[in-house]
Amino acid sequence: MPTSPPAATPFTKAARLFMRAAFVFVTAAGVSLFLLSEQTSAYFAWTIKPPITASFLGCGYLAVATALGQGLRESDWRAVRVGIWVVATGLISILIATLLHLDKFHLHSPLWTARVWAWSWLVLYVALVPGLFAALWTQWRQAATRPPSGMALAAGLRLGQRLLGGMMVLMGAALFLAPGSAEQLWPWSLSPLTARMVGSFYLAIGVSLFAAAHENNCARIRVANFAYLVFALLQLLTALRYPVVDWRTVPGLLLAAVIFALLTIGSIGVRASRRVPTIST
Repeated sequence: MPTSPPAATPFTKAARLFMRAAFVFVTAAGVSLFLLSEQTSAYFAWTIKPPITASFLGCGYLAVATALGQGLRESDWRAVRVGIWVVATGLISILIATLLHLDKFHLHSPLWTARVWAWSWLVLYVALVPGLFAALWTQWRQAATRPPSGMALAAGLRLGQRLLGGMMVLMGAALFLAPGSAEQLWPWSLSPLTARMVGSFYLAIGVSLFAAAHENNCARIRVANFAYLVFALLQLLTALRYPVVDWRTVPGLLLAAVIFALLTIGSIGVRASRRVPTIST
């Protein structure tokens, strides 16, 4: 006798509201950084040099926007949890980096566009962190649903997620905690602030890769897989747009390894998730 599919865990109003607000903000930041990489002195919260760094950070924000946008199309919270790890880890670490380097921001710039970006950045990051905790609190208080079923991940894919996750967490932690290490880890020059921002994105994606391996369910990691693909593809476009990377050096090889691994893991995950139905209410 066939059994009914597992019940979905619906979004709370607080969780959906947070995701919508975050989606608008990170999309705006991503578009500005990626398309206006050479004009951050006027159209961003702080001046970023060289422009490849601004474009790279834009890749990260557009990947997060992808996770949020895909997540808002889902009806089951379990299909979003891994993507939320990207948002939560990045949000908290970037807020810390902002507060550590607040003097670098355009809070008193003579350009009104730069001031608007700087104050919007500060206010929204300060507001989004408690908003995230409130949204997660309401989700955790949801009534438990029946244990989910679905297609498990291939053993090789889970191993790849853990290996890449470990590599990105280590690199991200080094860049965030010791920004001077960027000279040995990164293929172009980073300031202490941008090293911490790059490290924040590496930490966020690395943590989400561990979370994806832990979920071990194709349907519930599709949101994160789309974000991995977008991040990797946009990084490739950035490297072509600003051909300053020496791929023969250790930092260049590390970046290439991350891009290739994210493309591979994201592609395999997206193809696998398309073979299983989305859990719905």
